[in-house]
Amino acid sequence: MRKADWKTWVQWYEVTGGQRGTIEEFRGLLKKYNRSSLLIMCAQVSVAFAYGPEAETTASDELTNLWTRILFTPDVVPKIEQFYNNGRLIFFQGQLRFIAAEILRLGPETDTSLPRIENHALGEVLLRSSELLYFKHDDQQDHFDQLANRVSQFLPIYEIDSPTDTLLLLLRFYIFITINIPRLPPERQLFDVDQMFLERFAIELRMFALLLKAFEYHALMMRWDTQPWRGSADCGLRKSNLKNSTVPDDLLDRMFKEISFSWDTLKQAKEAVGYADFDFLKDQPYFSHNGVLYCLDYEFAMGKLESAAIWRIVRTLKGKKGDEYLGFWGYVFEDYVAWLFQIYANPKFDTVILSPRYADDPSKEICDTVVINGSTAILIESKLATCKSSIRYSGKFELMKDFLDERLVKDVGVGQLRKAIDLLTGSSVSVPAWAKRISKFTPLIVTRDDIGSCWFVNAYLNDRFEENLHRKNYRPYTITKLVSMNIGSLEKCMKELKRRSFSEVLESRIRANKDMIWTFDRACKYVGRGPARGLPEHVAALGRFSEEMIAGLGIHD
Repeated sequence: MRKADWKTWVQWYEVTGGQRGTIEEFRGLLKKYNRSSLLIMCAQVSVAFAYGPEAETTASDELTNLWTRILFTPDVVPKIEQFYNNGRLIFFQGQLRFIAAEILRLGPETDTSLPRIENHALGEVLLRSSELLYFKHDDQQDHFDQLANRVSQFLPIYEIDSPTDTLLLLLRFYIFITINIPRLPPERQLFDVDQMFLERFAIELRMFALLLKAFEYHALMMRWDTQPWRGSADCGLRKSNLKNSTVPDDLLDRMFKEISFSWDTLKQAKEAVGYADFDFLKDQPYFSHNGVLYCLDYEFAMGKLESAAIWRIVRTLKGKKGDEYLGFWGYVFEDYVAWLFQIYANPKFDTVILSPRYADDPSKEICDTVVINGSTAILIESKLATCKSSIRYSGKFELMKDFLDERLVKDVGVGQLRKAIDLLTGSSVSVPAWAKRISKFTPLIVTRDDIGSCWFVNAYLNDRFEENLHRKNYRPYTITKLVSMNIGSLEKCMKELKRRSFSEVLESRIRANKDMIWTFDRACKYVGRGPARGLPEHVAALGRFSEEMIAGLGIHD
């Protein structure tokens, strides 16, 4: 059985023997230095530590050993090395996000004569940021209050060290617009996304995607540099990087403007909802300075296509139109989940049914997708629902509990799966033909949001599922525990479906952690850290994406 390993990050007060710092002290420290140079430093350190590709969110052993001696004074290096040798983290992606976010909350440059930060001072700033990536949670008495409290505690931490493959963030959305939207039935083709995107951004959606692909290539080239000093000199993106293309300057100007901010265009950043509130960076992940773009966060940059096409546009829609637009993307996400099983599940083990319906009422959907292995049926609900920043970073269990119940439990998630199982195990003649040979049901919720795979979320959803579930009433059927995961975890499962059934994968997760509190990736032996492997159709889509980029941008060298 796997063990749940925990690694905590080192904080500055542990090194100095002092007290935990305050946000006021941290901001005072940042004010000593030139703010532009601090933001550029964030981009350089992200490249130097190779954050992003291969789902890397922490520095490797080699890089930690190298940069510990560069970024800290000799008197504290032995203590920091001791912490690291004892399994503590020194450098991780969340530090840079926090530093950049706090610089933006300070506002534009007020004194350009301030000095650049020195290496040893940068080490202190990184560890002082670690001190503030923390929120004290009081225990709760009620079982579901306590689980929701744990979710609100661990979700921000899970995001900081997310196992999500950042390359897939951009590729997945490319698949949405090139494969899944065209596959939707006419009654679900509710919006002309291309036209809406063009009206909002004055850039065609596909062109926006191709340019982001080119920017991704630039970021990867910076990180693939084998020199240990990579990124320390210059990692900026310039229009000249596309000089061997036919992209007009005015188009690049519009593109740069949409994905970046400068001191001239910066609006006063709102006070953080919680320590992991980086929404401004997600929306504008590049810092524009003297005509150069600096990527402050690789993961946020790769998610820019989705954030523009969905969230930027939905803000412009009024009334029910916004909900309908999100509903449309919910259909797209459902189709993507079904598409994964269609192309990767081995027919020898699994049969896939999209939008299964009841026999006597074809308009009534049982669930989003069913995957059948022998006499076992996995009933899948796919959820686009995103937990708002005001909830996910607040640290308030009441808000998290309400979100989980409203968006993932009641009629739209756990509740729908319970209802489906009740009907399929009953004596109704409406049971479809495939269900008559099923004796075991596994309910599954897949979220687009990271929340589906986070610590304690599966426990909360399963315990809601188990509420008032009298298993004796379902005999001779077997009802397993409910499983939840996010889309990144599901993508990692696909490689295994060549040689085993999906039910075997889910059973592995259930057996490994009976109380269901672990992340899916930690509990299931068939998936692990790092990017999803063995996805030939995704590799083919990536090839098409790259070829379309070269042709669409007129790249000739």
